[in-house]
Amino acid sequence: MTKFRKKRVAIVGSTGMVGRRFAELLDGHPWYEIAMLVGYKSTKASYGEVWRQKEVSIRDHYGGDFWSMRPCPDRLKERRVQPIDDLFEAQDIDLVFSAMPPNVCYLEQRLLDAGYTLFSNSPYGRFEEDNPLVVAEVNGEEIRDQKFIKNPNCVSSGLTLALAPLKARYGLKNISVVTFQSLTGKGDAKYPQDLVVGNIFSLHKSDEGTEEYIRREVHKILREEVPLSVSCNRVYVQEGHLVDVKVNTIERIKSESEIVELFRSFNPLRDLALPFSPATPLVIINEAGRPRPRQDAFHSGGMAVAIGGISVRDDVFDLRLQVLVNNLIRGAAGGAVLNSDLYMRRQYGMMRDG
Repeated sequence: MTKFRKKRVAIVGSTGMVGRRFAELLDGHPWYEIAMLVGYKSTKASYGEVWRQKEVSIRDHYGGDFWSMRPCPDRLKERRVQPIDDLFEAQDIDLVFSAMPPNVCYLEQRLLDAGYTLFSNSPYGRFEEDNPLVVAEVNGEEIRDQKFIKNPNCVSSGLTLALAPLKARYGLKNISVVTFQSLTGKGDAKYPQDLVVGNIFSLHKSDEGTEEYIRREVHKILREEVPLSVSCNRVYVQEGHLVDVKVNTIERIKSESEIVELFRSFNPLRDLALPFSPATPLVIINEAGRPRPRQDAFHSGGMAVAIGGISVRDDVFDLRLQVLVNNLIRGAAGGAVLNSDLYMRRQYGMMRDG
């Protein structure tokens, strides 16, 4: 096995909600060391203080009984948030993880022009054909030697993990999706309380564009424009998106146990020894009333997707199920880190103890 030094990485948009989760996940990663924490409005401030202020702001808005604050990693508290110009001038950064907000994600193109390799959670460039949009277990073969590797919307990340084995085994005729998405899907931005507290807020025709993102992303990742109906809602939950899925298949499904076995055996990355690859990407939950965000958003550290409510008894659809994806880990930062692990494994032959 080839010995190598840890790769020095920068997190751009590091002070935002997904950026903070990038920092949590990359702190202590066996292949990487965090060399730069890049921000916009908070440059020169200590990362720990910016982190605390943002968590307190959300807690105070929604209430301490609802919002559970996450602590900044100890090793990062005294680090200084650096402006992006420092990154453009740096000579020793190997990889960049991007959580840029939409209003400045055009800066990703400048980073690409400067020669950086980006693993990006931002929406910029997701639908350009040359940019692979990757969920590692679903279409990880599209990761080769590109400089710009995207991961999709949080719902699409979990949804395609469930759809991929169904497509391979039965073929997909049409799909209906209804989402119940947590408030952290909005990042640090805050909804007016009357929209979400004790309420359900429909995202249809809102300015978030989530329904269209999901439809287009599923088509791009699966490489098939299967008819897909998507309806999205925001619910008063801190973390974890529940997705109600109904599917008509081309080939007949014989039994629910057949589906359970199909999902349990789905693990295309099993033999690659990637640090962020879950032991089983799909966790089957048999208990009635599950999966639920509080109980099921953190299987395998948030990298596994929980599936329950499997039924082949429906008057309209061949299969119904519910999918629970951790929107900040598997659906955002963790998905990008897993994509980077797969990239590094293929580029450098890196192993778990690298």
